[in-house]
Amino acid sequence: MDVNHKPDIPKRTPEMIAAEITVIKAQTKKILLVSAVEIGLRLLEAQKNIPQGKFLSWLEDAVQYSERTAYNLMRLAEEYGPVLSGTTLSIAGSGAKTESLAKLGYSQALVLLGLSAEERAEFITQLDLENTAVRELQQAVNDRKLALAEKAALQKERDAQKSINSKLSAELGEVKDEAKEKKESLWAEQEKVTKLQRELNALKDESATARHIAMIERESKIAKINASMAQADARFDLLVKGFDDLFSTIKDMSAADPKAFLLYLKQTNNFIAKTTERLRRLEKTVPPIPEP
Repeated sequence: MDVNHKPDIPKRTPEMIAAEITVIKAQTKKILLVSAVEIGLRLLEAQKNIPQGKFLSWLEDAVQYSERTAYNLMRLAEEYGPVLSGTTLSIAGSGAKTESLAKLGYSQALVLLGLSAEERAEFITQLDLENTAVRELQQAVNDRKLALAEKAALQKERDAQKSINSKLSAELGEVKDEAKEKKESLWAEQEKVTKLQRELNALKDESATARHIAMIERESKIAKINASMAQADARFDLLVKGFDDLFSTIKDMSAADPKAFLLYLKQTNNFIAKTTERLRRLEKTVPPIPEP
């Protein structure tokens, strides 16, 4: 047996070395973020205990941090501390709670502070953090914030249009109710005309000629009133149908063409206001009707 013979040592391949480097990089990234959070927690603690106005000088003298650096560390502690606080700085995993942040680096964590906690938690799951540069991540965050702002603006516009539609519907209902009241008033006049016809039939004390002439005059008057009421009924029905059609058209327009919708909405409101005022002025011109 050859005493100088050495056991064969497995040859380390470039692939093995690359895999080890990748693991070390991930571990270092995780340790850096956890360390930053721990420092931030202690900065927050110190800020509470240092008199007001003395904290900035303490940062420079005691720990040699600029205000911006300290602010970033404290923000990291506030946002990521509830998840990472107390996490061991060893290479071992820290559990399912920090799994989504395990591959998150210090600079990446700072960039993600641009999103709310809820948006950030969802956003992280959609990213390949290991292969995403900080600049690319910043652009992705900016795009996400822009999309959220556009979504909020669109929802605000929809809510405003919904409010306008409700207001228009209420105003149209008021116009219909007022028109109904006018129609009922017209029918009351019709009943008075009918009563007048009965009175004509009861005129027996007058001479035949006078009675005949009076009848012709009264019937002529009644015919004119009936014709006017029939014409008013027809136009009233057309008005109600026209308002219904106009409301439906404007309502459909709100989604297809908001600018046109607002234009016609304004014109319709003006028309309703002017018409209501004209009806009120007309009502004041009618003399009091004597009780039968």
